[in-house]
Amino acid sequence: MTDNWKPYLCNVNGKLASVLVNLGLRESVPISSKPWLLWVWVYFQSPRPDGLSDGREAPTLYKIEDALAPSLTRECRAILSGRITTAGRREFYFYGETSDGFDNAVRDAMKGFEGYKFDLGEREDSSWNQYLNVLYPSMENLERIANMDLLDGLVKRGDVLTVPREIQHWMSFRSEQSRALFREAATGAGYGITGEHESDGEFPFGISITRTQSIEQQLIDQTVIELLRLCGTFNGDYEGWETPVITQ
Repeated sequence: MTDNWKPYLCNVNGKLASVLVNLGLRESVPISSKPWLLWVWVYFQSPRPDGLSDGREAPTLYKIEDALAPSLTRECRAILSGRITTAGRREFYFYGETSDGFDNAVRDAMKGFEGYKFDLGEREDSSWNQYLNVLYPSMENLERIANMDLLDGLVKRGDVLTVPREIQHWMSFRSEQSRALFREAATGAGYGITGEHESDGEFPFGISITRTQSIEQQLIDQTVIELLRLCGTFNGDYEGWETPVITQ
C-alpha cells in the first residue's frame, strides 16, 4: 500500500462536497484484516454558506485529524481511507481490525478540542463498500484529478494556461465501425483527425484528434468529460491528452 491522497469536488446527498481520498489503497482493497468501518463526523463552528470549511477553521480541523488518526491506529489498528467535507461537517472514514476501544479512542482524541461537537459510528464493511462506492472517485472525477496533476506540472514549467494551443487527444475502440462513428461525431464537434492506428488488445482501433483551445482547469475538464462521454457512446476508451508547453 502506498499513500496517494487526492482531492476532488462532487455532490453527496444533493450537497456540495469536497472529498480527500487515498487512491493508493485501491489496488489492495478490500483488506481482509481491516473489516470494520469506523467513522467520526466533526461539526464546524463557522462553516461557509456552501457547507465547506472556512479557511480560518482549517488549522484546527487538521489538528483534529492528526489527533484522531494515531489514536485509532493504536486502539483499532485502523487506517484513514478518506474524508468528506460537506454540510457543515468533516466526515472521517477509517478501516480497522477491530471496533473494540473505538468509542474511547475518539473521545480521548477530541478532549483537546473543546466546543467541537462530533458523532461516531461503526459497522462491519468487509467489502470496503464505503471506500469503493462513496469515497473513490467516479471515472469522470478521476479524469478531473488527472487533469489537475497535469496542469500543476505544466504551471511548474512556466506554462501560461490561458493561451490557446493545439491539444491532441487519444482514444481507442473495440471495432473499426465504432471508431468510424466516433470519427464522424468528433469531426462534427470541431475536432481535426490527426491519425489512426491498429494494435492488439481489447481496444485495437485507435484514433487521435486535435482542437485549439486554452487549458484552464474548468475548460479542459469540460473538454475531457465531453470526449469521455462521447467515447462511451461508442464503447470506446479515452486515453488522455497532450499539449506543447506555452510560456508566453
